[in-house]
Amino acid sequence: MTINKKSSRRIKVRDDSYIWTVSPNDGYIIVIVEHEVSRGNRLEIYITSDIDSVWVKFPNTEHLNLKIVRPKDVEFFICQALDLGWIPKVKGKPVVFDFNGLKITRRLS
Repeated sequence: MTINKKSSRRIKVRDDSYIWTVSPNDGYIIVIVEHEVSRGNRLEIYITSDIDSVWVKFPNTEHLNLKIVRPKDVEFFICQALDLGWIPKVKGKPVVFDFNGLKITRRLS
């Protein structure tokens, strides 16, 4: 399955173009990245977040972890994933990582 172009953003990292989007989920958000042209295996970064709790607890949200993902964050994730062996132009299963606030690490199945 590929990322929908309408709901994604474009970013250029190390002379390659990628598309990315953020998918909210209960307790975390997932940053999903694909190579824009070849659409090989996708990169998924899981980030702990209370984003879905906002609607339940609104307006008392000051204690919640509401991580905002910026293009600079996505560039950082892509660079780290490439350094850790992600090959975005090769078809295959998604490469999945967790983000601990400082770096990404392979997610254990």
